[in-house]
Amino acid sequence: MSQSLSRRQAVVLGLVVLAALGLGGYGVYRVADRQGFWADTAEITVGFPEAHDITPGTPVRVRGVDAGQVVAVEYPDHDGPGGEVTVRMHLRSRYVNRLYADATAQVYSAGVFGAKVIAVSPGTPAAGPLAAGRLRGLKPFSMDEAVAEVRDLAREAKDTAGEVKKLAADARTTSAEARGLIKDVREGDGTLGRLVKDDDLYRDLKDIAADAKTLVKRTDKAVGTVETEMAGLKGFVADGRDTLRSVKQGTDAVAKMPIIRGYVEDAAALLTRPAHARDRMVYESGDVFRAKSAVPSEGGKTHLMAIANWLRTVKDARAEVVVVAFSDPNDRDQTPASALEMTKKQSEAVVEFLKAQGVHKIGWTSRRKIIPLGMGMNPSPVVEKDRLPPSNVQVLLFTPQ
Repeated sequence: MSQSLSRRQAVVLGLVVLAALGLGGYGVYRVADRQGFWADTAEITVGFPEAHDITPGTPVRVRGVDAGQVVAVEYPDHDGPGGEVTVRMHLRSRYVNRLYADATAQVYSAGVFGAKVIAVSPGTPAAGPLAAGRLRGLKPFSMDEAVAEVRDLAREAKDTAGEVKKLAADARTTSAEARGLIKDVREGDGTLGRLVKDDDLYRDLKDIAADAKTLVKRTDKAVGTVETEMAGLKGFVADGRDTLRSVKQGTDAVAKMPIIRGYVEDAAALLTRPAHARDRMVYESGDVFRAKSAVPSEGGKTHLMAIANWLRTVKDARAEVVVVAFSDPNDRDQTPASALEMTKKQSEAVVEFLKAQGVHKIGWTSRRKIIPLGMGMNPSPVVEKDRLPPSNVQVLLFTPQ
C-alpha cells in the first residue's frame, strides 16, 4: 500500500532534486570551462623535425600559463630537407592575440615521468603580429649534443693556439734572419756594404727591424691571450664534467627508487653481468631493418626467426635476454638524439617480434624477461674483443652461474 507525500515533503524533495541538478550542472560547466569548451579559441600550428611523443591532448603553455592543448599531429608530406611534423593546437583567443612574428615553441618534459608539454614564447611586439598562424619550432635541449659542442669548441681552440704559436715562431725566425743579413751587409766591403753606410738606408732598415720586433710582441701577446682563453675553457670543461657527474649521481639515486627504477634503463648494469654466462648473436643493422628505419626487412625476419629458434632451446627460466642496438658514430645523416631514438625503436621492434614467436614463454606461467635497449651513438660499456659492424643489433642471453 503506497503512501503519498505531504505538500511539505514534496517541496523539500523538489528542492533537493533542483540543488543536485544545479551542483551537477555547475561541475560540468567548470570542467568544460577548464578544458576550454566555452572559451573562444583559435588554431595555431607549429613545425618540428620530430613529434617528440606529442599527442592530441598534450597541454600548451604560454609563459608557463595553461593556454590550450594539442588537437592533431600530422606527418610531413615529404621526407626531404625541410620536412616537418605539423602540430595543430587550439589556444584561447586572449593568448593568441599576444603572439608575435618571432614567437617560438619548444617541447619540454615535465614531471618525474617526463610528460610532454609545449612551451610557447610569445616573442616581442617590435617583430609585428604573427602571420599565417604558424610558430617556429625549436629543437629540444640535448645534454649529449651540448657536451659534443663543448668538445668541438675545445678542439678548435687548441688548433687555433697551435697555429698562433707557429706564426710566432715564423716571425722570430724572420726577425733573426733580418738581423743577420744587416750584420753581414754592414761588415761587407762590396756595394751593399757601402750602401749600408748611407744614413737614409740605415734608418729604413732600422724601421724594418722595429716593425719586426713589434710584430713579434703582438704575436707573443696573441699567444698569451689564446693560452689564457684555453685555460679558461679547460676550467669550463672541468666544471661541466663536475656538473654532469653531479647530475649523473642524482639520476642514479632517482633510478634506484622502488617505483621509478622499473622505468629507467642502466646500460652498464644491463650489459655488464660478471656473475652470468653471456651468449649472443650479432647482425648488422642493414641486414635486419630497412634502410634508416626500425621496420624489419624480409631478410631481417629470417635472421630474427633464427634467433627465436636459438632462444627456444634455452629452458632456464632464470636466463634473461637483452636486445641492444648501436648506431654508427660517423653517420652524418643522424644526430646523436635521432640515433638514440632510432636504436631504441629498433630494439623494441626485435623484442616485439621475439615475443610474437612465444620466445618469452617458458611454461604455463613462467615468463622470460626480454629487455630492449637503444644505445644510439654511445659506445658499449663492455670492451669488445671482436670486430663488430659500426651499426649493429645484438641479442644477448645472460644465464646465472
